[in-house]
Amino acid sequence: MKKEYKQIDVIGDIHGHAMELETLLVLMGYQETDGVYRHSQGRRMVFLGDLIDRGPNIRRVLQIVKAMTDAGEAFAILGNHEVNALRFHTMGRDGNPLRPHTYQNVKQHQATMDQISDLKERAQWLNWFAGLPLSLEMGPLRFVHACWDPKAITMLNGYGRLEGETLEKFSRKGTLEETSISQIVNGPESILPANYSHETADGRVRAEFRVKWWMDLEGKNCRELIFPENPEIPELPPLTLPTVSRFSSEAPITFFGHYAIKNAAPAPILPKLACLDYGSGKGGMLCGYQWDGERALDKNKFVTTRNTSI
Repeated sequence: MKKEYKQIDVIGDIHGHAMELETLLVLMGYQETDGVYRHSQGRRMVFLGDLIDRGPNIRRVLQIVKAMTDAGEAFAILGNHEVNALRFHTMGRDGNPLRPHTYQNVKQHQATMDQISDLKERAQWLNWFAGLPLSLEMGPLRFVHACWDPKAITMLNGYGRLEGETLEKFSRKGTLEETSISQIVNGPESILPANYSHETADGRVRAEFRVKWWMDLEGKNCRELIFPENPEIPELPPLTLPTVSRFSSEAPITFFGHYAIKNAAPAPILPKLACLDYGSGKGGMLCGYQWDGERALDKNKFVTTRNTSI
């Protein structure tokens, strides 16, 4: 993307919560005109993915975001839920869906299927998803859903739309393409020591856990590695460590979502790194940030629809 913007706004995972989205847009200075939310000062918005699933107004979220992107008022990238939806509704060459219709996978996607039950309409939204990018670079800013991994992003940028053979290639477990897309939309994970597990924000019990991919992982125990923080995780070495590039202090400011931070006031992780998913899809709050050219993130420029004096 060659054009560089001086005023950029960013919003994290929405998960079908249209009322909160519209409230946050207004708080950030946007007003709806002729069906499109615009900012009077010409600011542009970036949506970090995970527009669908869980919430009560998924169609309205999609309508808002697509209208803004079509009008040039916003950009949107894919989250793991959009990638999952593409796989769920696409058949592979073996005649099976690229994302198996297991109980857990159906449950995760059920709200979207219930609310967008017309197959023709659903196909139109999936077609839109297929053309969205997996990451964005805009001068001094970078945007990704879960993890900025330079090698994975460089490799994935060589492909076009996520459909057909490309989508199937990106869905075959263990391939370079599948591990690369998983790295940036799901984030790298470690595994707890034998006989240990933890409960995730959506109630699943897992041995795998998400890690602080921006730091040096070597020599850290599970409690030091896990993100978001969890004091119940053992201070023991993990069974596995993922491979990921450590975040450089010289890197552009980087925004990501995905991690459903709850019970914390929004703030930068590092001077140039921020997560904007504060659990809107899991009982938390919708969060945004308004960037005006600063070289380091400012905790006072996070915007939410709730009191965050935690």
